[in-house]
Amino acid sequence: MGGIVLWSVATVCGVLGAGWLSLAGVGWDGGFIKRIYWDESESGIGVAFAVFLLVAWLGILGGSFAAMRGGQYPPTFAVRVTSTVLTAVSVVGVLALCILAVGWPEPPSEFPPPPWNRA
Repeated sequence: MGGIVLWSVATVCGVLGAGWLSLAGVGWDGGFIKRIYWDESESGIGVAFAVFLLVAWLGILGGSFAAMRGGQYPPTFAVRVTSTVLTAVSVVGVLALCILAVGWPEPPSEFPPPPWNRA
């Protein structure tokens, strides 16, 4: 049961890390770009939070995997399947959210440029 609680905590950390990537304004458009939502230093703090949470997600997820399998040796088939499926769900879910957060297109400008492309 402790492994499933750790898995839940790890998955929440990963989702929050992906959210902080989005809030920090990190994007991808043929290379990393910076969307301007906040001041430069505030965006850096958001990236630091995201990196911290994603590293914590990996560590806690590894701990939950070990805790789910650590009850008996060798682990039963049900324990192996449960630990593998839950870990895969967390990895796929958090990576998908990170890709969406970074790869989401920039919203169109409220003020389109004039037809001659000069301001």
